[in-house]
Amino acid sequence: MGGGGRTDDLCKGCGRPLPGPVEGRGDAYCPQCLMERAERYISEDQEAKPPRKPFRNTLAWKVFLLLVLVLSVGVIVVQAPKIMNAFKDPKPLRMGTYETDAKTDVCIQNLWRISAMLQQGKTPGAGIVCPATGNPYKISRTGAAFEAHCPNPNHHGFKDMKVSNRNPVPELKK
Repeated sequence: MGGGGRTDDLCKGCGRPLPGPVEGRGDAYCPQCLMERAERYISEDQEAKPPRKPFRNTLAWKVFLLLVLVLSVGVIVVQAPKIMNAFKDPKPLRMGTYETDAKTDVCIQNLWRISAMLQQGKTPGAGIVCPATGNPYKISRTGAAFEAHCPNPNHHGFKDMKVSNRNPVPELKK
């Protein structure tokens, strides 16, 4: 034999003699070749799997945002009439019809304003006056109940014109 060693004692990668005895295995590698093989596997794994994009940069995220936008606009469109009505002044509700003049209509509007104040827990001041006589509305309190009466309902052709925090709709009695 010419080389001085067995072929089982040579590295399978580079062909150099292996340090130390090899226990009957024919697939032995030297430490340098083992390192190179490990680095090759690591680099192959990194090349095989590209880095994941953040979720915010994906098409799924954009579709999700579009769906949220469409849903929000849909809710706003459905709720738009209710939103618009919230900003309007309340309209008088009458049981039956009465022929009223302009001053009586202003008096009824004043009763609506007083009703709104009573519903908010505010006590109306003397600044609101009857348009027919110029007298302030009569505010009476019975326990937690407040009532506001027109000072001269007979000038409008009624016996009584009132509103209260329990019944916020102005009442007109002939």
